[in-house]
Amino acid sequence: MTYYDNRSGIGSEENRGTVYHTGNGFYRPYIEPLDLREKRLIRGSGNGIGLASLSYIAISLLASVIYLVFAQILFPASNIHGSIYLTETVDWTFNLILYVVSLIIPFAIYALCIKMPLGVALPFKKTKPALTFGGILVCLGGGVVASYAVSFLQMSLEAVGIGITMPELETPETLPGIILYCITMTLAPAFIEEMIFRGIVMQSLRRFGDVFALVASALIFGIFHLNLIQMPYAFILGLCIGYFVMRTGSLWVGVIMHFINNSVAVAFEFMLPYMSDEVYYMANLVYNLVCIILAVIGIVFLLTKYKDLFRFEKSPGVLSSGKKVRYFLTSPALIISMIAAAVMTLTYIELL
Repeated sequence: MTYYDNRSGIGSEENRGTVYHTGNGFYRPYIEPLDLREKRLIRGSGNGIGLASLSYIAISLLASVIYLVFAQILFPASNIHGSIYLTETVDWTFNLILYVVSLIIPFAIYALCIKMPLGVALPFKKTKPALTFGGILVCLGGGVVASYAVSFLQMSLEAVGIGITMPELETPETLPGIILYCITMTLAPAFIEEMIFRGIVMQSLRRFGDVFALVASALIFGIFHLNLIQMPYAFILGLCIGYFVMRTGSLWVGVIMHFINNSVAVAFEFMLPYMSDEVYYMANLVYNLVCIILAVIGIVFLLTKYKDLFRFEKSPGVLSSGKKVRYFLTSPALIISMIAAAVMTLTYIELL
């Protein structure tokens, strides 16, 4: 068994040596085994991320209460016979602020607690245009694969009498409301979620290995969506985006891809009332086909330039990736956050 030795790096149990302490004489100090040290650090990261996730879930659960309290404080005239009536502009301004605060504050505290340098947490570095462009094309295909995975999940559950849905938001009609809605659904998630999940979460876990960090951050990204339709979609897309963020060393590829993905979804949402079901289905089919073709082009293009495109560096530490993921997911705070997320998904599950 190997041990971690601060004096000489890594040593063995036999050559740890002795230490003299006045009054106690010579003794052999305990030096933590590398595997136990790594397990402890992974559990610590899991608990930290779990607490941040729990804070986000708690704020999400209290969102309606927080919304009503601030609405009555700032706009007392909006309370008419016990009901709150706000303009679309004010309504979506509240939603945007609540969304940003609920994510940034818990995970920023986690980053501060582990003393994570800002440049490491948020690597907005200049990247190679070819690698970034190719990565975005591949991620477009990844989004299509994720959507078909969700469709398969829906059909499988419906076959056994279980229906799953996702949160429905009322589309605004006024121009200021539409602008704020688009910002909340496209630009804000592109930056905020990438900074949190491919930034703080994934970068903080990379010290345990890139494969582990990629899978663990994608899992957290999926759980964060709190419903069974978006969870698998976000997990698969998180793997694609996370890989190219690692490969480019920058969050920009994630921000751009996230923005494109959400913008397309919002565009289809606004077009839906003006299209028949057949036209909507065909438009989706054409979009998916184009994305798959672009993804194939992107993979071929990148492989001609980067022969080691999909090669991961050897993981540091002594634990296998499987054990790292297991220790991470069994962290007490993370288990509680996953249970809370699972309970929240029940809202969007119904028996057919």
